[in-house]
Amino acid sequence: MKELYVRGISGLLYASLILGSVFFHQLSFTLIILLFSTLAIIEFQRLIDHNSYMPIALVVLLVYNFYQSKINTPELFYPLISVLIAHVFLVYWLFTPRTIQLKYLSKTLLTLFYLGLGCFFINALAGSAEGFEPKNVMLFFLLIWTNNSFAYLIGKKLGKNPLFSRISPNKSWEGFFGGLFFSIVAAFIFQIFYSNHSLAFYLITAFLTSILASLGDLIQSQFKRYAKVKDSGSLIPGHGGFFDRMDSAIFVAPWFYLLLNLKEYVS
Repeated sequence: MKELYVRGISGLLYASLILGSVFFHQLSFTLIILLFSTLAIIEFQRLIDHNSYMPIALVVLLVYNFYQSKINTPELFYPLISVLIAHVFLVYWLFTPRTIQLKYLSKTLLTLFYLGLGCFFINALAGSAEGFEPKNVMLFFLLIWTNNSFAYLIGKKLGKNPLFSRISPNKSWEGFFGGLFFSIVAAFIFQIFYSNHSLAFYLITAFLTSILASLGDLIQSQFKRYAKVKDSGSLIPGHGGFFDRMDSAIFVAPWFYLLLNLKEYVS
């Protein structure tokens, strides 16, 4: 019970910082996510025994230029494709029984594309300074936090059937479907107050976000198994490190951005 309280309080503080920064000003949100992203990248590199300032520099450079409206949505097509290709590799690594050894080049590319670009697209969801979209950020974090919270609570209470015992024996199918169900409920409620899109769009987005968030969490667990550690860090009591806390957001953000801008990319 004490663990649940600690986890809840630290999670509430984390969420308050993000949502508070969104409501205060876009610049405050940008700086908060940059700080959290930097810490997550440092923790990730520690997990894979790699050291490079390039991904941090990449995130700062991209965020600055996007915030200043020097990068438009169509110009993000190739960075988006790059991070999605990295995701295909990570999903393959997750499901293959083969042991994959990460060399210096693969570590560098993963840090740049998986972490660096993943963190950038969290910021990109808010739009540029000329087109701030706080509702997109609210929906993004609402769906991820709802999915992860209810997957944890229901899995802890009712979980009997392992979701992926080879990687994360504590996660269950019951928790997964609990998170999925409540994410769809959250999207339905969100659409009542903020009907920027159709109900179908919100429900499809919730469905895909829940699946992708679970994949992102499992992939992060794979990296922890690779490093033979329980958590990526210890800065957030009850949650571990910032990579532990942001794993789902980092993985989901590029796909979420793609969904929001699909019409522009298709045209």
